[in-house]
Amino acid sequence: MTHHPHPPRTRPRPLRRRAVVGGLATGLALSLFSPSPVSAHPAPQAGRATAAEATTHRYPGNDHRAHTVTWDEKSLKIDGERLVVWSGEFHYWRLPSPDQWRDVLQKLKASGFNAVSLYFFWGYHSSVPGSYDFSGVRDIDRLLTMAEQEGLYVIARPGPYINAEVSMGGLPPYMSTYAGEQRTADPQNLAADLEWLKAVNGIIGRHQITDGGGSVIAYQVENEQIDNSAEHIDYIEKLQSAVVQQGITVPLFHNDYGNGHGWNVPGGPGGSKLGLYAFDTYPLGFDCAGARGRLSDYETRVRGYSPTTPVFIAEGQGGAFTAWGRDFQTDECAKFTDEAFTRQFAVNNLANGATLSNTYMEYGGTNWGWTGDPGSGFTSYDYGAAISENRAITPKLAVQKEFGYLQSAVKPIASAEPDTAPDLTVTGGGPVRVQQRRSTEQADDTSVSGHGMRLITLRHPDSNDTTTSRVTFPLDLTGDGGYARVPQKPDTAITVDGRDATTLVADYAFGSHRLVYSTSQLLTQLNAGRDLLVLDGAKGTDGETVLRYAKRPKVTTVAGAPVETTWDPVRKDLRLNYQHGGSRTVRISGGGGRDLTVVIGDRDGVADIWQLDAGSGQALVIGPELARTARVSGTRLDLTGDTREAGRVRVFAPAGVKTLTWNNKVVRAERDASGALVARLPGPAKVSVPALDTWRTSASDPERTADFDDSAWTRADRTTAANTRHGPGAASGVVLDTDEYGFHEGDTWYRGHYTPTVAGSTVKVTVKTGTAGHALVWLDGHYLGAQGDGGATYTVPEGLVEPGKPAVLAILVRNMGQYEDWSSDGRSKGGRGLADVDIAGAGKTEWRIQGAEGGDEPTDTARGLYNNGGLYGERLGWHLPGAPDASWARTGSLKSDRPGVRWYRTTARLDLPKGADTALGLRIEDAGGRTGKYRVQIFVNGWNTGQYVNNVGPQQEFVIPSGFLKPHGDNTVALAVTAEQSGVGPDSVRLVNQGSVLGGVAGKQNEAPDYAALAAR
Repeated sequence: MTHHPHPPRTRPRPLRRRAVVGGLATGLALSLFSPSPVSAHPAPQAGRATAAEATTHRYPGNDHRAHTVTWDEKSLKIDGERLVVWSGEFHYWRLPSPDQWRDVLQKLKASGFNAVSLYFFWGYHSSVPGSYDFSGVRDIDRLLTMAEQEGLYVIARPGPYINAEVSMGGLPPYMSTYAGEQRTADPQNLAADLEWLKAVNGIIGRHQITDGGGSVIAYQVENEQIDNSAEHIDYIEKLQSAVVQQGITVPLFHNDYGNGHGWNVPGGPGGSKLGLYAFDTYPLGFDCAGARGRLSDYETRVRGYSPTTPVFIAEGQGGAFTAWGRDFQTDECAKFTDEAFTRQFAVNNLANGATLSNTYMEYGGTNWGWTGDPGSGFTSYDYGAAISENRAITPKLAVQKEFGYLQSAVKPIASAEPDTAPDLTVTGGGPVRVQQRRSTEQADDTSVSGHGMRLITLRHPDSNDTTTSRVTFPLDLTGDGGYARVPQKPDTAITVDGRDATTLVADYAFGSHRLVYSTSQLLTQLNAGRDLLVLDGAKGTDGETVLRYAKRPKVTTVAGAPVETTWDPVRKDLRLNYQHGGSRTVRISGGGGRDLTVVIGDRDGVADIWQLDAGSGQALVIGPELARTARVSGTRLDLTGDTREAGRVRVFAPAGVKTLTWNNKVVRAERDASGALVARLPGPAKVSVPALDTWRTSASDPERTADFDDSAWTRADRTTAANTRHGPGAASGVVLDTDEYGFHEGDTWYRGHYTPTVAGSTVKVTVKTGTAGHALVWLDGHYLGAQGDGGATYTVPEGLVEPGKPAVLAILVRNMGQYEDWSSDGRSKGGRGLADVDIAGAGKTEWRIQGAEGGDEPTDTARGLYNNGGLYGERLGWHLPGAPDASWARTGSLKSDRPGVRWYRTTARLDLPKGADTALGLRIEDAGGRTGKYRVQIFVNGWNTGQYVNNVGPQQEFVIPSGFLKPHGDNTVALAVTAEQSGVGPDSVRLVNQGSVLGGVAGKQNEAPDYAALAAR
C-alpha cells in the first residue's frame, strides 16, 4: 500500500467553504510532485451524524479501518473476500438539492446496489483558474460522507475530462481560451488538469477504503480516450503518475469506449499505473425513436485484452439522452431501454462474467442553468433512467433490484467461470441461447453436490426477437445422469417470452439448506427472524423449485394459494410446483435442518419487496413504495420509507422484534401465520398547487436602442487570441468571442459603434451559439431579424443609416452552453458569441460587450457561474426573490408585443404536506405548437431552472429541484421571454404536482442570496 498524506477521518464533518489554491504559474513540476495534495477542507472536526444521517450499515466503507483492495480475473476483493460490485451512476450537480442526494443514495442501497459511481464536474467548482468551490450544492465531501453512511462503495471519476453530456465535458470554460489542445500533455492545459486533480483528490483521498477514510474503492483516470495515439498515451500516463503522487491508493482504471478496444490495459501503453481494465457498452444505441441494437457476448474478447483482471463495465446502458428538436420526450428513452432490455442486459452481463458493473444513468437529473452540453440535449437529463428526474421510482428499478439482490445473496457468483451449458429442448418461438457458469471455490460448503454452484442464463440470441419459446433441459449435478428434464413436471416448461431473459440458480447450498435448482429466479435468501428464500417469475409462467432434505419435510401454506408438492424418496428431493402470480408463502419444516419460509411472487411484486440491514439482523419488508432503513431497538424495529397510497405492510423482522415504527410513528402490527408482522401504513395527503395567472411584467432590452449608455461595458478590441478558433473575425478584424472577455454562459449583448462612409445596404452576422441557440439584431433600434447558429445577411432599410451619421448595431446572442469534446478534436473550443460581423460601408467599428454580471467571478457564488447570462433583467437581479417589481404592469398575458426580451414575475404560495416528498414541475403550454419563435428562461427563487425553446422543442414540463423551493411560503417565479417576432409567447404557465409520497428524506431550501442580500454586496 502506498503511503499518502491524507489525514484519516473518523467522524462526519460540517460543510466547508470556498478554497483558493495556487495559480497555474506554480507550474507543472509543482502540480506533479507537491508532497501534500491541495485540500479544500480543513482537518476533520468532532461531530456526530443526526438521526436522519445515522446508518445501520457496517461494512468496510465506514468502519474507519484500512482495508486492502485486490483482484484477480474473477472479481474485486476486499481484504481477500470477493465482492461483486453492482453500481449506479449519479451526478450530484444534476440534483442541486444536497439534502436529496441522500434520497437517491438510499434508493440505490434499498434496491440492491452496493456502489455508486460519481463523476466530478471541474467547471462546476471553478469559474477562474486557481479557485475551487466545494460548498453548498458543490459540497462533494458531504456527498462522499453520505455514500459511506448509506452503505455504498464509491467509484470516483474526476476526469479531468468527464464528457457526461455536460458543458465542455466537465472542463471549466476558461480553458477554451488556451492555445494548446485539451486532453493532451500541452503544458498549459496539463498544468490546469493537475491542479484540478490536486484540489479534488484532496477530498477524494480522505475517503479511500485503503486508509480507513471512507468507501472509495476505485478511481477512474480521464474518460473514453478516442484513440491510443502516442500523444494520448503520453497524456494519460502523466495523469496516472500525478494521481498516484497525490495519494490515491485504490485501484486505478480508464473506461475504454465503444465496447472496448484493448486500450489502456494495465501494464501496457497508457496503463502503466492502472490496476483494472474497464469498458463502456451501450448496445441499443441512442436513438430512442429508432430501432434497438442487439446484445452480444464479449467475455472472450475482453479477457483477451486483460486476462488477469475482472470483467468491469464502467458504463452499462441504463437509458439514453434526448437531443434538442426531437419529436418525443424523455419518457420515450425509458420505453426504449425498458424493463425487458434492463433484464436482458443484466442477464447477458452475468453470462459474460461481469462482476463489476455500473449502470449509466441510474438517476439522470436536470441540466439546470447552463450546465449541459447543447449538442447532447436540453434541460431534462432524465435519461429514461430507473429513478426519474423528479426522483420517482420507475418499474426498471425493480428489475435492477432482482439482480442486485441475487448477486448479494448468492456469493459464489463472484467466482463463477464459464462452463458447458446443458442442451436445450425448445418448442415454439425462436431459438434460445443458454449459458452456464460454475463456481468451484468452497464448493463443499456452497453447493449441493460439492461440484459448484451453477448459474444458468436463458434468452433469445436475437435480443429483439418477440416470439415465445418454451424450454426444458437436462441437469446433471454429479455425473450420474441427474435429471433428464427440468422442469420435471409434465406439460410444464421455462418460458422465454420475446425480449425476456432469465437467470436460474442450481446446485446451491446456503446455511443448512440445499437448493437443487429453481426455474424461478432467486430474488434473495436471508435470515430475518427465520430463514427465508424469496423467488419470483413472470406472471402466469410455470415455476418449479427442488430442495434436498435428509428426510421428508412438512410443507405448510401460510399465505396465498397452495403449491403442489412431490417427494422423491430416492434423491430425497422436495419438489414444489406452482404458477407465478400474486404472492404465496410456504413453510418447510422437519426435514432435518432449519425451517425454511419460501415466499413466491411474480415480477410485478418485486417492486414492493425490500431487503434491509437492520444492524443486528436483516428485515424483509413487503408492501410500500420504498423501504429505506431499518434499525432494531430492543424489541422494536424502526423502519423508514415511502408510501404513495395507504396500504398493507408485511415485515419479516429479526428475532425478538415485537413492535414496529414507521417514519418515527408506532404502527399497530399483528403477526400472520408466517410469523411476519402485518400493519397498515398511511398514504400522503392531497396536494394542491396555486395557479400562476397573475403576473407583473416589464420590457428589459434597452440595449437594443441607439442611445443606450454602454460606456461601462468591456471593449471588445483584441486583435489576437491564443485559441485561434476564437478569432479575430475576417471582416471585423477583432476578437468577439465571449469567452475571451470572461463571459461564458447564457446571453451576451454586443454593441458596435460606427460612422458609415457610404449608405450600406447589408449587415452580415456570424454567430456561434451551440445547438438551438439564436441571435437577435437591431440597427439604431430597428429590428433587422433573428438567426440561429452560423451566418445570416440582413438588409438595411433605405434611409435607416446615413453616411457621416453615427450608428449602433446591437446584437443579443444566446449561448446554449459549451460543447463537450468527446472526439478530442477541439470542438469544445470552437467559440461562443459573435464570430464576425461585416457591415457594408461601415468603416471602423468599435465594439463593446456585456455578459453576466461579474463575468467569470459572479457575485452570486451560491448559484454560481452557470446560473446567469447577461440579460438586462439578470444583471439587475430581476430573477431573484425580493426584486422590486411593484411598479411593473399587471398582466394575464404572456404574449410579447414586439421582438425582444420581456420579463414576467409572480409569486406562488406553497403549503406542501409536511412529512411528505412532493415533486413539482412547471409546464409551459402553447397550442400553436412550434410555430411561434420564442424562448423562455425559467427562474424559481433565483435559480435558473430550465430553458424552453418553443420553435425547437421538445421539452414543455420542467422538474423544479426541491432545493429551489420553499415548501411553506412564497416562491418567486420569474420568466425571461425572448421573442423573435411579435405576438408570441406561452398561452399559459402552470405548476404541476408530479407526485407525492408520504415519507422521503427531510430537506430544506438551498441557502442562496435574495435581491437585497446581493444588492448589499
